[in-house]
Amino acid sequence: MDTDRKDTNIQIGKRLREARRNMNIDKVEIAEVLGVTVEHYRKFEAGSTGLSVDKILILYRIYGIDPTYLITGVSSNAMEFNLEYYVANSSKEQRDLFFDRVLAYVSKLIK
Repeated sequence: MDTDRKDTNIQIGKRLREARRNMNIDKVEIAEVLGVTVEHYRKFEAGSTGLSVDKILILYRIYGIDPTYLITGVSSNAMEFNLEYYVANSSKEQRDLFFDRVLAYVSKLIK
């Protein structure tokens, strides 16, 4: 593996680890969602194995991890999140999913 690719994988792995920790998700859960072993997932976070596009899309769809941020370190959503705007401009299903995720996140934090 060339040096640039290795450095990129390491940076992506660091951002992935940070996102996982921020959401209080353990390695076993995220490995299961990605369809890999925990050891293989550890290699993603260490940067010794690169994430494929399909794995990045799974992380986005399931956990909302911004692919642009994961790859570049720069969020694709430069403006602040506006809860009132989101609630006013989303479907009931989107709001329910959002609040379910917020409650699950808070629940994990207080355990």
